[in-house]
Amino acid sequence: MPLPPIFDPIVNAPRPQKLVAGVAGLIIIAAAGYFLLLAPAEAQVSQLRAQLTALQRDVERNRAIVADLAKYRREAAELEARLNALKDRLPGEKEIPTLYRTVSDAASASGLGVSLFQPRPPVVRDYYSEIPITLNAEAGYHQIGEFFERVAKMARVVNVTEIKLSGVNRPRAPVRAELVLATYMYRPIGSPPPPKPK
Repeated sequence: MPLPPIFDPIVNAPRPQKLVAGVAGLIIIAAAGYFLLLAPAEAQVSQLRAQLTALQRDVERNRAIVADLAKYRREAAELEARLNALKDRLPGEKEIPTLYRTVSDAASASGLGVSLFQPRPPVVRDYYSEIPITLNAEAGYHQIGEFFERVAKMARVVNVTEIKLSGVNRPRAPVRAELVLATYMYRPIGSPPPPKPK
């Protein structure tokens, strides 16, 4: 099949001109291919590489979080166990009368002549209620010290928050002690306040 007449000047041109025209054509084709096909692909590849780097950083950060998650779960379990152990040391509502009896028995067993044993209304805090107890007694210094020792050895938390000692002219009970003891009751957030003592 013969070529159309438009290609006659190229076909009849001398060999060096054909070579120059061929090289120029290849350069034009290569440049067009680069600018139309390769340059956009390279831009897309560099953009995808940047995204890959960002995703790899996210994956590493998430792996570190997952590795720490097990540690945090262990710590949470340990804290929960400690909280439960501490809750056991704080009396519940039903145990308060028994605790009052235990403190009163400790005073009697220590040799204190108790003239007043009066629980006061609870003071509500965030996670607990503080229940003060007023105790007035007469005894010797050693008996008061023995009472403090018995209170310190109780399974439940009972603190001596106020102490007022005064001398009395009695040979068997030379000291009058006016004490305020405090015990604590755990109360979850949102729970109603504890009942007032009777």
